[in-house]
Amino acid sequence: MSEFEVAGASLATEPPEQPLEDRGFGYARAFQNRVIEWIHDGAEPVSVVRAPTGAGKTATFYELINSNEMTLLVYPTNALLQQQRERFQEDGMDVAVLNANTLDGHGHERTEQLISYVNKYAADHDAVLTNPDILQAAIQAMYVGGDVMRFFDKFDAIVYDEFHFYDALSASGLLLQIKIVEERLPDPKILLASATPNDEFVDFLRERIGLTIRDIDAEYDDTGDQFRHRMVVQRHEDRKIIECCDEIATALKEEIKAAGEYDEPHAAVVFNSAKDSNDFHDFLYREYPAVFEHTAKDNGFDTNDDSVTLDESDFYVLNTTSKGEVGLDYDITTLYMEKPYTASAFLQRFGRAGRQSPATVDIYGLGQGPWGEDVDFPIFAEQIYEGLESTQMEQEWLADLVGFRAAYAISEREERSSWFNQELREDFETNIDKYDQWRGFIAAVESELDEIKDGFGPGKYQQTDQEAKLLQFTHRCFETFRGLRGQSLPASIKYPRGDRLGVTTYDLTTTLRNYDIVDVEQDNVLVLGPSDNDIHSAVTARLPAYETEPTQYDKPTTEIEELLQTKIQRRIDQTALSEKFDVSVELLHRFFRIIRIVDAILPSRITTSEYDIEIKNESGEPPQIEVQERHP
Repeated sequence: MSEFEVAGASLATEPPEQPLEDRGFGYARAFQNRVIEWIHDGAEPVSVVRAPTGAGKTATFYELINSNEMTLLVYPTNALLQQQRERFQEDGMDVAVLNANTLDGHGHERTEQLISYVNKYAADHDAVLTNPDILQAAIQAMYVGGDVMRFFDKFDAIVYDEFHFYDALSASGLLLQIKIVEERLPDPKILLASATPNDEFVDFLRERIGLTIRDIDAEYDDTGDQFRHRMVVQRHEDRKIIECCDEIATALKEEIKAAGEYDEPHAAVVFNSAKDSNDFHDFLYREYPAVFEHTAKDNGFDTNDDSVTLDESDFYVLNTTSKGEVGLDYDITTLYMEKPYTASAFLQRFGRAGRQSPATVDIYGLGQGPWGEDVDFPIFAEQIYEGLESTQMEQEWLADLVGFRAAYAISEREERSSWFNQELREDFETNIDKYDQWRGFIAAVESELDEIKDGFGPGKYQQTDQEAKLLQFTHRCFETFRGLRGQSLPASIKYPRGDRLGVTTYDLTTTLRNYDIVDVEQDNVLVLGPSDNDIHSAVTARLPAYETEPTQYDKPTTEIEELLQTKIQRRIDQTALSEKFDVSVELLHRFFRIIRIVDAILPSRITTSEYDIEIKNESGEPPQIEVQERHP
């Protein structure tokens, strides 16, 4: 373990612009004034605001809302969405929330609900808060009818907060959304805000889509307004938090005892995996009840657990994961964190502490690097970007993803209806240089699918031919572009979370890498227990078109992906030897290189040591599971 300090930081200030002065600001941070000026006088449709965590980006959103008839604020997680809703309401803003729970209809009914929802709240609310998944579902024809795109005509301003949060697949959806909003609105105001923005994302908007952008960066100034306090950092090499439970729990116990009151969280423990977070919570319950009593857990397992809420902040310790990297607005003075995988995620996680008071930060798994000496916060941020993996996205990769999304959106509409509003074609074709390439590829795959013999009908391929299997598998992988973030297999589960079994919905393939099924209740609710580390429980998955070739699915996701990529690229090379195959082999290779197969395909069957799980995945419908106990 080594120790060093990261000094506090301040931002340049100025007299406030009138809107900020009217809201009671005695001064403004300089970047806030620049945003106000863009809102009122900027000719650029897009503004990118780069300001560190805790700098006050949200304060500028109020003026955007007040200056436009209807503003849409887009947040990457529902937890952050709900937190920001409360913040706006406390400040007197009348805001409404639009998410999956808001809409309950199907088909045309759901489409009409979406449009009528916006029409209703446009009349008597200041803004609508949503997630980008709903916007993407409209683009990708997941709502029935061409009228769904009218949704984008209802807003004259839009904010994408924490836009660094998205991976390349999700970012390609946001890029398409921004392009459509900019083209449909007469005078759009699109604000992108982040502490750690992805510059390749911004460059793509500027260079590939042709948007003019105003860059607004927060300026550090030692004589300015302090927004970060001193942090004492303890670096633990090659260690995970779960391996140090006793020492951390003991330290938390002493801190809680000394605090005397617990009406607000001041300590956070941030894991890389939900499984370790769950195990730590269970450990506290069994071994340190005095700490457990004042600890709240909020990771991905808790997202859909109706009994879990952080609305009441009467806890002292927050146990969380990457879910807590954005939006935690607590006075965290003690932070235990595992090193995440990218520099952007690291600074988001690290930035949760020291925002209101000096803090201590224990970082686990951070090896030697350019850090280690006492520095100020801006220098430390530079060191992290230098020493950890970059989150930048390669431009050609993004171009392929955006182009495929647009092509697939048109393909789906053409398949479902002989007519749709042809303005949509312009939405998706204009300024998307890979659109034609991927539209032709999709058409070629679909044409070749029609050549697979069905019964005694004509066709080039038998169902068992390697060409037929590859075509079917590829076509199923197209469906990763139906949504923003790829496909998942949600299952109803009960899992150990300390004093009780938590009841939630979570991705099944991820769950089975960490837990064993110990029972199956009515309606296929899976009761989980911890895996026995001494007895390896094999989990295999059978994928569509390759059901006779099970793939081991109890490995880390990166290993499964590597295995699947090796298999599929080899099959493409084999198929290239067929003279009758009329799909570009080069584009087939490229397609599988731009996606993650584990996110693109759902298994048709999963097998554990004791259960067979059949997955019914009908196009356009949520996947369903059927669990049967295996018999010797």
